[in-house]
Amino acid sequence: MIKKSDIVREAVQKQDWKKALQIAKDFHIGVTQEERDKMARAYECIVHPDFYRQIGTDIPEAIEQGKTIVKEYAESRRKNIMMKWDVKHDRAKRVIDHFLDNAGYWQEVESLTDGLTEEEKGLVNEEVNLMIESIRKRYKLQERLPEQTAETKQETEVQPETPVEEAKEETTEERPAEPEKEEKPKRGRRPAGEKKETARKPRAKKTGKEETV
Repeated sequence: MIKKSDIVREAVQKQDWKKALQIAKDFHIGVTQEERDKMARAYECIVHPDFYRQIGTDIPEAIEQGKTIVKEYAESRRKNIMMKWDVKHDRAKRVIDHFLDNAGYWQEVESLTDGLTEEEKGLVNEEVNLMIESIRKRYKLQERLPEQTAETKQETEVQPETPVEEAKEETTEERPAEPEKEEKPKRGRRPAGEKKETARKPRAKKTGKEETV
């Protein structure tokens, strides 16, 4: 599914201002009410120039203001896409960690130490350190992206491929020969037309009836 912001960005690249303004004038995220009004006025001046000329609107100026706003929106959208989420998240961790490292200087601020004895300052400082440690564990501030140098980037981007022949040789190492298994005769049906040979017994000759006395 294509996002409307991507359609606006593509329309700005093609300088299709009518299409870009028609969609962007209804945006509420990343755009103020004043900017929406200017983009809407610019779009209306493109669609109905005669009406706004009659009421004394400076049409070229109104259109130019709308184009400037929609171009700035498209450019900011492009920058947000270029900066990956994990990079932004890692940088945000560094910022928060910086503030936490400097939290120990609270004792130099009069408004925070007013009315506290040295013993009470020590107790408050212990509680502050516990909170800082809890925040760091909660948001995993110590886990950051590894900083890659130019050499490590090249190593990760270009990895030597293993030749096919070498890979085959590695997988076809000599293995001890397995003892051959004796093939047992399989039981099955005989082919059609083949009869089972059985040893025939000799038939006894019939003798005549015994003479009656």
